[in-house]
Amino acid sequence: MGNTNNKMKKKGFTLFETLISTIVFGIIMILMFQMSSAFFNLFTKSSSKQSINSKFIKAYTQMQKDFSISDSKSMYSYKNYKISKEENLLDVGARWIALPIPTDNEGTIQGSGNSFEWSRICIYYLSCSKNCKECQNKKNVKILKWKKENQDKYRYCSDKELTRLVYDYKGPSNPYIFARVLSAICKDISKYTLNNKNAKELPGYNSEKKYTIDTFNKGDENSGQVVTIKLLDHKIIATDIFDMEITQKSNNVKINLSSIRKEEIKKILKYGYEATDFTEKDAKGKEKYSEYIDKIEFLINTNNS
Repeated sequence: MGNTNNKMKKKGFTLFETLISTIVFGIIMILMFQMSSAFFNLFTKSSSKQSINSKFIKAYTQMQKDFSISDSKSMYSYKNYKISKEENLLDVGARWIALPIPTDNEGTIQGSGNSFEWSRICIYYLSCSKNCKECQNKKNVKILKWKKENQDKYRYCSDKELTRLVYDYKGPSNPYIFARVLSAICKDISKYTLNNKNAKELPGYNSEKKYTIDTFNKGDENSGQVVTIKLLDHKIIATDIFDMEITQKSNNVKINLSSIRKEEIKKILKYGYEATDFTEKDAKGKEKYSEYIDKIEFLINTNNS
């Protein structure tokens, strides 16, 4: 009789233990599923951020190299270029900045002592990629002038490319003449930033674009002389960029780049032109979608200032 009771106790304990084990196993599986789901979400975000950070680093590395040997006071951008007293802030549909650099084909700085000789012109600009899917339904992609209340492409489209152009300058080493040529290029900046989707459409491709030097002062020995610029390099240095803000000071340039994490935002928002305004703010004045936008800010000191 005693043996029978012991067997029943053992049998009952085994069933209870199995039930507890099943419950514990179920809890562990639920926790593991939640953890794995969180892990994959985190992995997606991390991968997206890693991709964005690599774009930022690539852009910064190239811009640091060019800007650091330039002169911030000799740069023109969509923020400060003036064509007349009535028309300021010329943008022509692209964020852009043009700067002089004193290097030759081997990257050697030209000049002697503390005096540098400008030999090249570098242009950075941000514009929609070719056949941009986000802007494909937009009726008028070209914005003639930049206005704070009309920044269409800088509200919706995050499929922009940051492009770098390099032009070789041939003409007098007089910095005043070089500045006049640089200003002439900026006056026609749309030909460099909008009307080209490949190098063949750029001014100075496979030939030299010519500028005739006007008489700046009576008896100027360079009056009537022809100077030229020729395209040396056309390269996209970053893609999927949302916006580029430029702030120039007396001896440095501040660059702000932003990019949208498409993989995450597509799951909750409509994507494409006029679908979601990524610059929209809430009632408190904060950006509604800031958690989906990655930004980087860097300050570059210009040694020739």
